[in-house]
Amino acid sequence: MGLIAIVLAVLCFLFICFLAVLGVKSIMGKTVSGSEALLGEIGKVIKALKPEGIVNVSREDYTAKSKDGVTIEVGSKVKVVAFEGVKIIVEKTQ
Repeated sequence: MGLIAIVLAVLCFLFICFLAVLGVKSIMGKTVSGSEALLGEIGKVIKALKPEGIVNVSREDYTAKSKDGVTIEVGSKVKVVAFEGVKIIVEKTQ
């Protein structure tokens, strides 16, 4: 009976340590929300960027501008690289 209690106590201790590690990682992790969450995301052009148009990123449509002012055609994949007011700045990806 004593051996079972010791094994259960050790298992409970290990489980609590595991939860503590998860909790610390969650607290120390960087929270990203709003426009910062879009940086680096890949989207698809739904209205050609000449140099401005509309892209779909993370299932939302955004007014966008091409980084270098070049035309990017409908269907092209783009990456969000910056923000300019309420517009996102994108560059074409391969």
